[in-house]
Amino acid sequence: MSAAAPLSANPVLIRKAMIARRQKQSPVWWLIHRLGSLNFALVLLATIALACAVATFAESGFNTKIAHALIYKHPLFIVWLGALCLNLFAVTLTRWPWQKKHIGFVVTHYGIITLLVGAVIGMQTGFEGNVTLRQDAQPVSRVTTSRSVIQVESPADSALYLMAFDAEATPPTAAKPRTFPVPGTKLQIVADEFNANLLKEQRFVASDTPDAAPSVLLRLSSKMAGQTVEMPFTLTGGKPAGEDFFGLARIAFRPVLPAAAPPADQETQMVFAKFAPVVEPGKAPSRLTVRLSEDGAKVTMQNAAGVGATYLRAEIMNRPVAETGAVVIVEKYWPDFAMENGQPVSKSEKPNNPAALVRITPTSATAPTKPSLEMAPAPGGLGYQLLRGGHVAAAGTVKPGDRFALGWADWQAEVLQVLPAGVLVSEIKPGPKLPKAAPPGIPGFRARLETPGGTRGPDRWVESGEVTSLTDGSDVVRVAYGLESKPLPFSLRLLNFEIPRDEGTDSPANFLATVEFQDAKTGATKTGVAEMNRPASFPGTFAANLTGINYKFSQAEWNPKNLDETTLQVLYDPGWLFKWLGSLGIVAGISIMFYWKPGGR
Repeated sequence: MSAAAPLSANPVLIRKAMIARRQKQSPVWWLIHRLGSLNFALVLLATIALACAVATFAESGFNTKIAHALIYKHPLFIVWLGALCLNLFAVTLTRWPWQKKHIGFVVTHYGIITLLVGAVIGMQTGFEGNVTLRQDAQPVSRVTTSRSVIQVESPADSALYLMAFDAEATPPTAAKPRTFPVPGTKLQIVADEFNANLLKEQRFVASDTPDAAPSVLLRLSSKMAGQTVEMPFTLTGGKPAGEDFFGLARIAFRPVLPAAAPPADQETQMVFAKFAPVVEPGKAPSRLTVRLSEDGAKVTMQNAAGVGATYLRAEIMNRPVAETGAVVIVEKYWPDFAMENGQPVSKSEKPNNPAALVRITPTSATAPTKPSLEMAPAPGGLGYQLLRGGHVAAAGTVKPGDRFALGWADWQAEVLQVLPAGVLVSEIKPGPKLPKAAPPGIPGFRARLETPGGTRGPDRWVESGEVTSLTDGSDVVRVAYGLESKPLPFSLRLLNFEIPRDEGTDSPANFLATVEFQDAKTGATKTGVAEMNRPASFPGTFAANLTGINYKFSQAEWNPKNLDETTLQVLYDPGWLFKWLGSLGIVAGISIMFYWKPGGR
């Protein structure tokens, strides 16, 4: 049995002793070993893992913007990544002087550092955005990014200043307001509330200005559709105003009601639940059968071929109903019908003998099939007439607060305002909280203008995509909120957009957007084609692709109604080269450690 080797002859023990000695003798090496310690690494990795877990939860529970704002792009997260890079660098120095067996270890750690540096560079200097191009339109040299900003117009020099602000990701509150200085002044903008569903409330105000005109504001509502729509109309310049209403009908506001076609020959039916109807036919019988249910709650209408429908009587009373080539109006109803002194009456409210008076107006085959509502100013309010089949189905005069049935399913109209001379003003108000499945609303924040002396102007809601004026009583500051519009060092325009189809079908097989790029400095042009899963790039040179200083354009959206238009996604990532070099370094280092194993273990 051989004797143990002396300490001076054991290189491993000699190395350990040297490392321990330099930690005691040099403060620099003492700090390096503390920064490169396993305990420090575990604290950093555990904290970053927890932050990523919280970000994942925020991304799935809320949205990506909140996760990026609160975690990935937060300054503390960047600092923590920097500390991790310092730990990785220090741990390689603790092995100094390096031996062959340390090659894989060092390469792996420096690969991770390079990857993290590339990720931070990409987050801080790169961006994603989109640009919509139209054929035969002017070249575009700006893209819309995903970064939310506030744009302030300073009253000092009328210049526009951009400041990063994502009110949705970091909503301001009254307890923690967000302030923005107005450049060139001592004023500041104070934001103290956020709402993800701002509603624009429109109303008319009486005015004697030259642009004032007769105006009416309607509220149309449907319980079946679960919708409420407000529609303003004004006779600007004495010209009629009209709108199509969801394809159901046409609404028009005119100086005077047009003379409608004379009513067609009407048919009158007294319909009973328990007896045969009494019919007073017109010149041309409608051949429409109307029946009441035994309790008088339902009305059934059928033509000679048995085609028709059944309605709840209470829902169609005095409402024109289009049915099988005619307009039917249930004008009157008696639950317990009887005749007294030659007049129909109801002996009780019980449905002992239900009866109804029905008017039937045949519609012309050549008349407009879409119903319409015609309105015009009238003494005491608003005159209206409902047209069906080219004939007046109902008419009358209403005033603010009155409601009337339109005869388009269960839609009703309520008159909110009627002014002989008014101008339309809009007011932004916070709306109700939207359910998760609902489409996104219009976000915005409440803000005011304040002076150093404590003077504060009125609160105004700043709606995304709109310009809002804030004032303190003397100065006016224009503010806009929305996505950042970023300039490009080149312009691009759409030359052609094609959508090849799968053979024998209408399904798109590819998207081909031919784009012309023009350098802003040299004027040189280049043509590229953005295909599905194959982007076009600019400048697109070997050096640009290698370094990542390259703009890539991929197909994002297309408009089936306009094939001369397409939307491209833009990606610019200057950290691309560092990410790839770091990834290659990690793979190479791990391969060296586990497969080559230089110098043994």
